[in-house]
Amino acid sequence: MSRRNKRFIIPYLLVAIITLTLSSCSRSLEIVKREVVQMPYRMVYVIGVDDSLDMEGFIIRLHARDGYTTEVAFEDSEWATVRYEIDFTIPGEYEVFFYWGDINFGSMAIQVIATD
Repeated sequence: MSRRNKRFIIPYLLVAIITLTLSSCSRSLEIVKREVVQMPYRMVYVIGVDDSLDMEGFIIRLHARDGYTTEVAFEDSEWATVRYEIDFTIPGEYEVFFYWGDINFGSMAIQVIATD
């Protein structure tokens, strides 16, 4: 193999090796399971007092493909969201759905109550 050919092949080999290495690393860090460790502190809301959902205290455990686990406070995660339709002026039980990106991994019921 000529010296000129080696100069062109070596960069391509390096790119291929780096790509394979990074792709295997990112796969091992892939989140494969999400579970609720602790529900939010607030599950009951009062008409005329509360007007928004409070997710403080909600803890999620994340499981990576390589076996690594970590716990994350819901409000500190940029990937975690909730979806709900709650009318804080009408008493009743409402369902709140938890999402990690586009993946739904659970729900909880909250109550809106009147003071009288």
